[in-house]
Amino acid sequence: MHPAYPPEAAVYRTKVQAFLAEKLPKNWGGTGQLEGQELEQFVTEWRAILATAGYLAPNWPVEYGGAGLTALEQVILAEEFARAGVPGGAPNDVFSIQMLGNTLLRWGTDEQKKHYLPRILAGDDVWCQGYSEPNAGSDLSNVGLKAELDGDQWILNGQKIWTSAGHLADHIFTLARTDPDAPRHKGISFILVDMRQPGIEVRPSK
Repeated sequence: MHPAYPPEAAVYRTKVQAFLAEKLPKNWGGTGQLEGQELEQFVTEWRAILATAGYLAPNWPVEYGGAGLTALEQVILAEEFARAGVPGGAPNDVFSIQMLGNTLLRWGTDEQKKHYLPRILAGDDVWCQGYSEPNAGSDLSNVGLKAELDGDQWILNGQKIWTSAGHLADHIFTLARTDPDAPRHKGISFILVDMRQPGIEVRPSK
């Protein structure tokens, strides 16, 4: 497959290449030449560079710390990053930016966006995903974690398993059943939880 790009693509590609040439070390050979602590240090420092440039969340609006790139520009950015052998972020950004951040941009309140999005880009919060349960793996209609509203707080009662990065995270976005009388595929809510509070226990898998 040989995609055809409009003329303006070459202009943006040159811009991305100039950014990489300026920010990467001389004689850079890609992350494949790094390992262990050296790799971790590079990813941490590179993530900060991307955040400053808006490239950590390139599709996000500029007002929320993104670059506001078009779909074509995002493709070019991904191509040039892959060619240079650099990541588009750190491992936890799969959860914090791609899964949670994009969801907040579409469905979150203004208050949630103003609070969480800057913290996501700054890496202040480490997120994990709370979907699977003992009887609810890929079929989320079996979600049994209950969430009941008590005043202005949700009380969660239940269990999640196979929680990737759960032992590292301090926040979790989870699916919980908020309407037990609704059909199985409905009555489920996406809830953000600070794990640093009483009543939440994280156990390693056996």
